[in-house]
Amino acid sequence: MINNYIIYLVFGLIPFFAYAQEPPIQQNNKNACFEKSTDTLPLNKAHKNVSYNLANNENCKVEDLESWNCEIDFRYIPIPSKNDINVILVPQDCGDFPYRLYLLTIKDNQIRSDLYVEGEWYEPGNNKNLIEKTYFTISKDFIITVTTEYNNNLTIKHYYLNQDGYIKEKTNNN
Repeated sequence: MINNYIIYLVFGLIPFFAYAQEPPIQQNNKNACFEKSTDTLPLNKAHKNVSYNLANNENCKVEDLESWNCEIDFRYIPIPSKNDINVILVPQDCGDFPYRLYLLTIKDNQIRSDLYVEGEWYEPGNNKNLIEKTYFTISKDFIITVTTEYNNNLTIKHYYLNQDGYIKEKTNNN
């Protein structure tokens, strides 16, 4: 092959040139399932009533992803990733509560961690004013802060994402 042309000899004497296009290079895309987030850190916004992305099921090789699926197509919201760790929000609205989002971390095609980070919970039939509201933020350093409000009480927990893709609660020691 010379400059993408293959040279054939017809009857051993007459050169015949054919243009040869190289096959497209298949990139090893670690995000084959999910689109990249257009958001940047810090992240501080609610995701209620947003439209969901659909995973590319043909290329998706993430183990046990179907266990997080409430519908035929896997729905998610992309979140900025950290290094080689994919981070997505997954709606868990297949039960009694239509607004519950879990943060999943995925590394090496395995779900490493999940954390309830946003939504509303209430006891059906009880006082509508007693709604537990949970929301989250992610700092530039990828510190995840989950805040839960219920009955005039506020609970705040901080988490970090380790290099293996696991969400760990921050303590005074880390």
